[in-house]
Amino acid sequence: MRGSSPAVCMQPAGSPPLTMHARPERHHPLWASRAGRYGVALLAFVAAWLIQAGTMSFIPATPFLFFFGAVMVSGWWGGWGPALATTLLSVVVVDFYFLEPLLNLMPGTGGAVSLAVFVVLALLMTKLNVMLRKANAERARLLERERAARSEAEAGQARLHALFRDAPAAIILMHGPRHIYSFSNTMNNTLMGTDTLVGQEASKALPWAESRGFITLLDEVYRTGVPFTGNAVPFPRKPPHDEIQETYLNIVYQPTRNEQGEVDGIAGFGFDVTDLVRARQRAEALTHELQLAEARDWLLAESGAVLASSLDDETTLRNMAKLVVPTFADWCLVDVAEPDGTFRRLEAAHFRLEDDALAEDILRFGMQPSGNPGHPPTGALLKAETVHVERLTRERIHELAHDAEHARVLEAIGPVSFIAVPLIARGQVLGVLSFIHAHSGRHYSTSDLAFAKELAHRAALSLENARLYAEAREAIRLRDEFMSIASHELKTPLTPLSLKLQALSRELARHPGPVPRNLVESYVAVGARQVQKLAELVGDLLDVSRISAGRLSLELEELELGSLVRDVVTRYEPQAARTGSPLQLEAGDFDIVGRWDRLRLEQVITNLVDNAVKYGNGRPIHVRLEPHDGGARLTVRDEGIGIEPQHLPRLFGRFERAVSERNYGGLGLGLYITRTLVEAMGGRVHVESRLGRGSTFTVELPSHLGAEQARQAP
Repeated sequence: MRGSSPAVCMQPAGSPPLTMHARPERHHPLWASRAGRYGVALLAFVAAWLIQAGTMSFIPATPFLFFFGAVMVSGWWGGWGPALATTLLSVVVVDFYFLEPLLNLMPGTGGAVSLAVFVVLALLMTKLNVMLRKANAERARLLERERAARSEAEAGQARLHALFRDAPAAIILMHGPRHIYSFSNTMNNTLMGTDTLVGQEASKALPWAESRGFITLLDEVYRTGVPFTGNAVPFPRKPPHDEIQETYLNIVYQPTRNEQGEVDGIAGFGFDVTDLVRARQRAEALTHELQLAEARDWLLAESGAVLASSLDDETTLRNMAKLVVPTFADWCLVDVAEPDGTFRRLEAAHFRLEDDALAEDILRFGMQPSGNPGHPPTGALLKAETVHVERLTRERIHELAHDAEHARVLEAIGPVSFIAVPLIARGQVLGVLSFIHAHSGRHYSTSDLAFAKELAHRAALSLENARLYAEAREAIRLRDEFMSIASHELKTPLTPLSLKLQALSRELARHPGPVPRNLVESYVAVGARQVQKLAELVGDLLDVSRISAGRLSLELEELELGSLVRDVVTRYEPQAARTGSPLQLEAGDFDIVGRWDRLRLEQVITNLVDNAVKYGNGRPIHVRLEPHDGGARLTVRDEGIGIEPQHLPRLFGRFERAVSERNYGGLGLGLYITRTLVEAMGGRVHVESRLGRGSTFTVELPSHLGAEQARQAP
């Protein structure tokens, strides 16, 4: 029957299902046998005889009527044999009982003709019955075979449906140009995350199909009739209570056709290769990581060679920036700190020749500590820590830029990922190293941060070593210069002292008696001045030695500063007069009392006045003392040669000089000692100067009296 299911018998596990079609066993009744067939023929004959005999009085002209019926029944039921037997018996009975003369086997001419006609018609009737019987039997066999075939087809369809439904592949059937699902097996429902696909359009059942191009692909297959095959095609999958995941399928879209050969639908087959794809991705990722590790090892080895190739810090950093492009970055920017505290963009290394003009623009936009703190290099400088921006968009670029022009240059670079690492050595930020991925489309990960920090650490050490080397060379130069100056300065008082002693020896030889007193006194005065000068030089050297060793000590006492300043000015008036730079003191009629070291404070005043006399250029020198903020302020101003602006920051350094030692004597220690002593007493000293307009040195000292009184209070 149409729609019936095949009967599946129970079987051992692992064997294929056996389908058995019910075919009822044919049970033949008694009359279906040979005897039964002839018995039926005989019964039919007897019945016809009796009926004919019974109706003879009513229908005497038709003695063959009922015998025709007997022959027909015998032929229909039993075939040729029973029909012939019934025909023969009917001829005998009719001839003997129903044809004139009765009870006589010799019929007349008319009777013979009637019997002959009866026999012919009986034979024809039997022939027709036999043929009809065979046709019915054949039809029955055909119907049986059709039923068996239909049952087999339905069983096969059921098996195929079960096979498709439980197949380890995603199988779908769609019909019509709108791709309406007519079948979706269990695996496809699981992959798509729904079991309600059948009866729905693909575009509505799967909202993501349109955006991912699947609907366009189905339209193309339906329109052209050309199958589509795709490998590792990603499909979104949303497991229950979980986030959407990507599933990868090898898919085949095969057009289906109707009886006229026209495309009427699409059959789709998908094989889940997610594990293979992910395994391949993991293998590729591992291979990529190994390649990165090899590249980084090579880069670290090369960076060591590059960083050790030169002791020039700028050359080192430029070479370092060029080395990392394009292995680790598409752009590498280097910003370095200047001695005045500003920053300069030293290098904008890149790989593509067409970016040369852009690199020039980038060099103009150096790091701006006062600019946008969100800018990665600026943030790395201000926070002294690494800044990592994994993904950059156009909107994000504008947020991080200093201004519109800076944003334009950044957009021209096209950065997609950014790392800015500060160059730190001995706790000081020496600069910032910036790595940018742009046209390559790569993105920096957390593992890249460690590598960037290692590169920056090596660069910072190299930069610090280069600077230490430069400082060492400068220190050696200053030492040699100092030794030359010191030897010259030490010889300066010794030469006139030696000459005076020689002259005195000659005078003693020329005068056998006593040498004139005034002559001896003049020699002694010159010698005393040179000895004093020599003592001051030696004292400065000893002070520098104590300061360097941290053994400088102060002996504080309460004293009045005005009298000390007057004593020093008075002592220097003869020397100032000789140079044409008269000293003018403005001390007022007030007392300024504090706790200071008398000898060290006298040394400070002497150094400032001596410095003003030396560089006063024959113009007046103004010394002013006044109270200031509970302490004192001493100002020494000359109108001499002045100091160039670039020398002011280092003027109070050790062995530093703003003029040539050939034109002006001195060891370059006076101002260094002055600053150290003033700061040791809690004060500060600073200078203001203009070239050709003179210099003004200002010393501000606290009195320390309040602190002392607080310590002495009960």
